[in-house]
Amino acid sequence: MDILVELAELKNNRLLRDESEIKKFEIAIESILNLQNVNHIEILCQGFDDSTENDEVMFGLIHAIESYDNLVSSEISLEVLAKSIPKMIPHAKEWLKILHKRILNHESSRDIYKKIILTLNIDTQKYIVSQLNSIKEKNPVRFEESVNSILDFLK
Repeated sequence: MDILVELAELKNNRLLRDESEIKKFEIAIESILNLQNVNHIEILCQGFDDSTENDEVMFGLIHAIESYDNLVSSEISLEVLAKSIPKMIPHAKEWLKILHKRILNHESSRDIYKKIILTLNIDTQKYIVSQLNSIKEKNPVRFEESVNSILDFLK
């Protein structure tokens, strides 16, 4: 299997406008997962698009990325995810927020992630901080404590 072909399938069908696109998108995800290569998180991240017409199917992509925690350590999968963030900008900012919320809601992932952020280039660090602040501002009751735990660590 050619991973670049699977990447093209993800990108070409990520708007999920009809059953054909949904099927091709889901098959591409499954083919990528079958390779069991954690570095393919970067490929999967390119499948997100804020303009998608089917959020439910797109959540399958989130679950696919999270499934790598069962293949390798969370440290490794979160590091690959963090390094993949530039591949999600500007077309998947909202899906990235969803991924960040999931990390914020999981204490051990949050503790790992805050250490990883420090290893990223400064532009990616700034982008993550801005997203975390946005998440906190929109729902302080739910996220203020977890966001602050990361931001305090980064100071």
